[in-house]
Amino acid sequence: WYQRRVRVAMEIEKVTQVPLSQQKLIFKGKQLEIGNIELRSLKVAPGSKVMMLGRQLNSESEAIKTEIMKVKSEGERISSKISDLEDQLSGIHNGHLPSDLQGEALARIHKQCVGTVEHIMKLLEQLDSLQTSDQSMRQLKRNTVLSTQKLLDRCDKMMEKL
Repeated sequence: WYQRRVRVAMEIEKVTQVPLSQQKLIFKGKQLEIGNIELRSLKVAPGSKVMMLGRQLNSESEAIKTEIMKVKSEGERISSKISDLEDQLSGIHNGHLPSDLQGEALARIHKQCVGTVEHIMKLLEQLDSLQTSDQSMRQLKRNTVLSTQKLLDRCDKMMEKL
């Protein structure tokens, strides 16, 4: 059901230019929620009418969304990098590296962690500079800030282990 609801909403987005996050789909007076029961059990069939309520993003909101999505994408890349560093650190702690090479490896991981923390801080500053009155963009920004702060937490935990 979730995939079908999203597929329907994405088609609606193409036609109306109303983003998925701004859509509310209504059928027989009930809002269709993600995770709701299947369309068939609601008696939604081909040819049934489903109402969409929503609004298009203005150009300012669209620009802010683009910037937030860039930060989110960069955060995903950083998360992968942190995972690699965590794996390296775990390998060292599990004795997979000779003890005479561990100091150098730990110093390299520390240096990469420091650089990653600086990068994350720049992303948070970038998010902080984005101002909007659009509630959905504020929520997207807030969620992105929270996920970016979790990256900082992961780095802090890793640096404690160094």
